[in-house]
Amino acid sequence: MPDPADLRLSPRQIECLRLAAEGKTSIEIAAKLGLSSRTVDQYVGEACERLKVRNRVQAVAKAFELGLFSDPPP
Repeated sequence: MPDPADLRLSPRQIECLRLAAEGKTSIEIAAKLGLSSRTVDQYVGEACERLKVRNRVQAVAKAFELGLFSDPPP
């Protein structure tokens, strides 16, 4: 089991994953949060590293599993 400290995500990383869970693309997430799509990809990539998964789909699934989202997607 990974160390829980390694799984800690920033609020921005969690927000990007939450929006990805809603089916939003990096461009849509970037527009909503006032970021560049490249920055969104960076946040998602860092979240993947911390969660020890390979892609955004796996990161979203892991975030759900760990209860990182305060409310469920619509």
